[in-house]
Amino acid sequence: MIKRKTIQRVGSATLVISSILFSYPSYGQASSSDKSVKSEKEEYKVSVTVDKVHTLVAGKKDENALTTVEIEELIPGTFLPGREVTFSLPKGLSSVDKIKVWHNSDLRVETTTSKITIHVPAYRSEEKYKLTATMRLVARIDQEGELKATIKGDGVTESKVLIARVIQGASIEPVKNEKQRPLRLGVQAQPAPDLLFTERVAGAFRKEGNADITFHLPRVGMRFSEVPTVKVIKGDLQIDEHSVQLVEEKELKDDSYSNGVTFKIKKESSKPSVIQVSDIKISTNRTMADGLYDLTVWGDALAHEKQLKDSKVMSFPYVSVNGSDEKHEVKREISFSVGELVYYIGHTEKKMNIAPYMKKNHIYAPIHHLAEALGIHENELLWDEASQTMTILKDKKILQLQAGSDIVGINSMKVPIPTDIEMKDAHIMVPLDVVAAFLGVKAKWEPASKKIILS
Repeated sequence: MIKRKTIQRVGSATLVISSILFSYPSYGQASSSDKSVKSEKEEYKVSVTVDKVHTLVAGKKDENALTTVEIEELIPGTFLPGREVTFSLPKGLSSVDKIKVWHNSDLRVETTTSKITIHVPAYRSEEKYKLTATMRLVARIDQEGELKATIKGDGVTESKVLIARVIQGASIEPVKNEKQRPLRLGVQAQPAPDLLFTERVAGAFRKEGNADITFHLPRVGMRFSEVPTVKVIKGDLQIDEHSVQLVEEKELKDDSYSNGVTFKIKKESSKPSVIQVSDIKISTNRTMADGLYDLTVWGDALAHEKQLKDSKVMSFPYVSVNGSDEKHEVKREISFSVGELVYYIGHTEKKMNIAPYMKKNHIYAPIHHLAEALGIHENELLWDEASQTMTILKDKKILQLQAGSDIVGINSMKVPIPTDIEMKDAHIMVPLDVVAAFLGVKAKWEPASKKIILS
């Protein structure tokens, strides 16, 4: 999900943060800014100071990622008697252990690994309250970018402060092959796209105990037919060749999958490495619906176990199924309906967290759902927070969509469109027919059902 810029001064309780000079680390260790993030102006009621904004590698613990946060009333009585104030970490970021808080006052404070709850007594005895909290931060594997904590409560207008930056330690994606055909129904050992596991930082695929990497297909009538070839094609990472095997349903942690492939890391890399999985064969039965199917990847080698409990590691479109066309061409109709929180890729239902809507006779939907439906990988979507611009890389096209603009960039050209690109609930919303046309996709509008069909 694309996050909007947060206005740092809101009402009477506002956070003022100093600017930070920052550069990404060259290696896999987290790094920190030397400057503090803090509130400085006395006219504001609440001050929140973050001593260091660490750069975390998603899914990895780092003993150096200790963050100290100070919360202080600048005007006595800001924390209303008998009420609560909360300081919450953003979704996908937590402390390895329960947050520790120190204060010398009559406050009652409760903490979890992601939240501080401050209970203010009915009769205050302190002129001004001040608390100091420490937390050793770790980010979930699916997080990336700048993450902000939130402070709010009765008498304290909700405000946000930058708490950490997160980078992805690795990417996993299928190798594009224009000659790759969709899978046919009831056919055994059909070739599937190779997979590349690419480290962006050394040691991203870790060896710790019995750490593994496993990828599996949905439980809908398809399965891996044989053990694929897994090898390191770049860098000094080593895998345990004897650990490469098929795992059946009873051996998987999630029983919604039928079978998968697993392997283990033998030696961590000292320089970023690449693993290629090739000779992948998939068998199907005749009960499957046509459509695009995802591959899910998880494993202790990708993220510490604690970070796997509340999220999938990675899931992305992988293979198409087309049982109706004798030439085996991909037949994939994509449909979005006004006001519906689901859309369809063929017969496969997909969920959204914001429903399409009509504006100026165009259906608007989130760009990342359209991209997923068209098979555009998340690595081909580039978001620039400063300019509020989404760049899509598809084939040899570079498409640029800026929130609030009715001009679309196509390679080096600027093209006006009949309506504008919007930002809504932190999502870039686009007119589906207009953007689909730029991407070479036909659109058909069905007025009776308020549905648009892309093909």
